Amino acid sequence: MSKPVVAIVQPYSSGALLAPLLREAGMSPVAVMDCVGPALEPLRAAHVPENYDVIINHHGDAEETIRTLGALSPTAVMTSVDMALHLTQRLADALTPGEANVSELVDARRHKYRMHQALAAAGLPVARQICATDPAEVEAWIEREGLAGRDLVIKPSSSAGIVSVGRAPGGQGWREHFDAILGHRDKNGVLAEDVLVMEHLTGTEYAVDTVSHHGRHSVTDIIRYDRAQYGDGIAVYNAVEWMPYAPDDPVLGPLMEYALAALDAVGLRQWGAHTEIMMTEDGPRLLEVNARFAGIGHPTLTEIATGESQLTRTVDVCAGRGGELPDGFTLRRNVLAVFVKAYTSGVVRNAEILDEVRSLPSFHSTFRLVSTGDRVEASTDIHTSMTMGYITLAHERSEQLYEDRDVIRKLEQQLIIDPEG
Repeated sequence: MSKPVVAIVQPYSSGALLAPLLREAGMSPVAVMDCVGPALEPLRAAHVPENYDVIINHHGDAEETIRTLGALSPTAVMTSVDMALHLTQRLADALTPGEANVSELVDARRHKYRMHQALAAAGLPVARQICATDPAEVEAWIEREGLAGRDLVIKPSSSAGIVSVGRAPGGQGWREHFDAILGHRDKNGVLAEDVLVMEHLTGTEYAVDTVSHHGRHSVTDIIRYDRAQYGDGIAVYNAVEWMPYAPDDPVLGPLMEYALAALDAVGLRQWGAHTEIMMTEDGPRLLEVNARFAGIGHPTLTEIATGESQLTRTVDVCAGRGGELPDGFTLRRNVLAVFVKAYTSGVVRNAEILDEVRSLPSFHSTFRLVSTGDRVEASTDIHTSMTMGYITLAHERSEQLYEDRDVIRKLEQQLIIDPEG
């Protein structure tokens, strides 16, 4: 009997970790590479060709790719990056229609404005926003909504990883952000054909990660973000903390209900999603639904916290155990990922001072931690944040995590980054 074939379109970021797990479970992983889509240069290093039994190169002819992949009789087709959603939907509709997301709503899972419109149509509260190509429309909207003098967020409608996302404090400078985005490609190679302007939400930001099977959503983890403002960018990571599964909690309960309703609203019925939500004083408000796995190795950290992850549950679905997925998870250990930040661009001269973190009571591991001699960019978005790496802390006591985080921050302040190189 042949092995079940699972196709992953553009297997970058955390999706690159799925192929070895599929092989271990007796399945055949196949990579579909989009050779005509965005370059995705910052993500390409994650791709390991030898992890796949077959690599199919898509050169723009969807019917040819359907025939090539179809000859392998895949049982599942999924993606691990936002930019591949449309190609993935086309392939899944043709080859695995019973395991596909709602085709008519694919734009609502990619285009941020249509995403929020879909939530509003489903009766969910959303932030005030406009999507435009003409700045005059934005000016009129600002006046009409009474947002003059208020903080605004400006971003590409198909942004990812807070790349090119800007903030206009007091509404000042939104036009400059708008002009810098419209018609330009970001560092992933994605062209901004329009721009989204929305009111700036304040509160605590969370993400709810899920794996879905035939419209039923299994929560794999919940994280709480600690982000810091950097210049006129939206924010950079300070830390990410894993939260418990607590449906009766006055914050986490409504957060999860809203997240799962958002998945229904955008037609996500299958595979992983990373849904980012701001918990405001008026309740949860969507930032965005990412119809993919959580990025930057996040599932690995979730396994430290819970013993499972989006990837392990995706393997369960591919193995025919989708009906057995639990509603939630058990938080076995408190986990905090502390991101090391660069406050300027240049060459790091004394990264060895970070070696002290290995003696912290809650130290667990490091991920791509910066080394002396590395040239880094100032931490302004997810990609530049990752050039410094992060330190994972795990402990039975949350208080120990916070104490050790403060030690890391003091060490970070002692880093010498030479702007001249």
